[in-house]
Amino acid sequence: MIAIFFIRLLALLLISALSLAAYAIGQDDPHTQARIDELATTSTWHSLLHDYPSHAGTQGWSSQVDDADFFLASDGGQNATAELRATLAAFYRPVSDPNAHPICRFPARWHWLNTQLTLPPPPLTPAQCPEFNQWLGIMRPHSVTLVFASAYLNSPSSMFGHTFLRIDPEQVETGSTWLSYAVNFGAEYHPEDNSLLYAWKGLLGGYPGFFSVLPYHEKISEYNRIENRDLWEYRLNLTPDETQLLVWHLWELRNIDFDYFFFDENCSFRLLELLQLARPGLDLTSGFEARAIPVDTVRRVKDAGLVREVEYRPAAATDLQFQADQLTDAQQALAWELAHRERPLDDPQLTALPQQQQAQILRVAYKHLRYEQGKATRDDALAQHSLALLRALKNQEADAITTPPAPITPESGHDTLLAGIAGGRSDGTGLLDLRLRTSYHDLVDNPSGYLDGAAINLGELQLRQREDDSLQIELLNFVDIRSHAPRSRFFSPITWRVQAGFDRVYAENELGETDDTLTARVNGGAGITLPVGDRHLVYGMGMGRLEYDKLLEENLAAGAGALAGALFYLPIGTLQLETDYYRFSDGHERSDTSLIHNLPLGKNDAIRLNALHRKQVETRFDEFSLEYRHYF
Repeated sequence: MIAIFFIRLLALLLISALSLAAYAIGQDDPHTQARIDELATTSTWHSLLHDYPSHAGTQGWSSQVDDADFFLASDGGQNATAELRATLAAFYRPVSDPNAHPICRFPARWHWLNTQLTLPPPPLTPAQCPEFNQWLGIMRPHSVTLVFASAYLNSPSSMFGHTFLRIDPEQVETGSTWLSYAVNFGAEYHPEDNSLLYAWKGLLGGYPGFFSVLPYHEKISEYNRIENRDLWEYRLNLTPDETQLLVWHLWELRNIDFDYFFFDENCSFRLLELLQLARPGLDLTSGFEARAIPVDTVRRVKDAGLVREVEYRPAAATDLQFQADQLTDAQQALAWELAHRERPLDDPQLTALPQQQQAQILRVAYKHLRYEQGKATRDDALAQHSLALLRALKNQEADAITTPPAPITPESGHDTLLAGIAGGRSDGTGLLDLRLRTSYHDLVDNPSGYLDGAAINLGELQLRQREDDSLQIELLNFVDIRSHAPRSRFFSPITWRVQAGFDRVYAENELGETDDTLTARVNGGAGITLPVGDRHLVYGMGMGRLEYDKLLEENLAAGAGALAGALFYLPIGTLQLETDYYRFSDGHERSDTSLIHNLPLGKNDAIRLNALHRKQVETRFDEFSLEYRHYF
């Protein structure tokens, strides 16, 4: 009986406390109630809840947060008004543990609601929240920088590039970013998952996503030195107050899960949400419901007038290759030998050179050794040799050290959607092609703002209308990734390709007529790419192909072959020459030889000439077309 009495007493006290809170706030007042209902429909409140229009829910909105701990109302994820009312009531709960009190859990909500309503004093303020203020003391937020890391083709989640925020303390321009913190949104993946499983689960939302905060210098080490990714730092013009609201909301999102999707609800989209909250009135997220490619989100931020300054931070590999390019081939060989202890530091071939050249050779040797050390476990002997190289370099007369020039910024490149129309002839028959590509860049597109020799295309459809036939699918690519990073004395990357989809195969039938069928196929290969001159590339690869072709006797066939080609980045556009050969398990042979010349007509328009000689099964034909391409 005593236990029941205390339970009833506790319930009565709780109900009384909530009633008093509601009374204090004035939620029973019709005018206040109308104002609360109005606030629940504002863009800022929806931003705080990460709400988006939905067919579900009583108000037609639902939150993309997939964590019940983020809501104070039982239906807060689908009912913004209920969540606002529950939040106001919760602010006036008695304080037992200040770190767990709603004021301390949701300081951004309190800050905004307190500016919109005449609220009575709460039992505590954000300034009295120990853990929150300790975190703020470490972060010291004053301004925000958006950082874009260039594409990293060896990681499915980063092959389009990656964005994150940097929270800077006051006067970071005159100090150091070593005191700054990086804000990253990423998938919480399982280490045992391989790349294919990682990509598949990332496409379907199989991983939770969460925000993390870590020192910026650790992010530089991860991207700039380990993964060899150039960084672009876009300093934003958010005010200290706007920065504070962003960081306070970031505190609300700690340990909160979202579903993570590679194409839309990804790293870049979540950052747009934070920036949109920081400056009410901006619309940064609309249009990214189906795809949020990082470089497109950077464009949106820049077009919104948020960027005040851009700074380029080259990767360690970029800087090393640039420094090596200042040397002759013989001097590069000498630097490599010095780094690998194949020559002593007092070697006559080095000491006989002018001091400026000696310094540059030693600089390249030191940078190369440091780069190699970053990829391996620590070796005391190499560490000692690295120190010896550094001392020898410091003994040289100081000279001006040149740094890699900043290339064209990523957002200055062409847009990532493509529509094209082409006319031409194939084996003497007229044709009309229509093309649509959802993302994002091929080897012959205008390279400005993109990596030379890198191509990523996901979702490409080519429809063809022949003079004597109906409209049909000529090509459907789900995945087409090509990496042609050139080799040098200091770097030896593997060139590789992978493609999956459908293309049309032509063959001569028993009556001597040409038949065709849409063939499912997966193909890929690996090889090497070598530089020619300043920017041109030549490459060779071993290739394999598996296809299901109804024109073949066995239907399912595997082929092996080789591919060779060249890419020329010319003042009048990009020229590609390529030829390949396959021999299949049923004894058939197939080969293509193509020439493609892409002539840019500005940032988002181009004319492309395609010439092709093809041998498929027993059929040979030539094809020519001229295509107009528009990027948007």
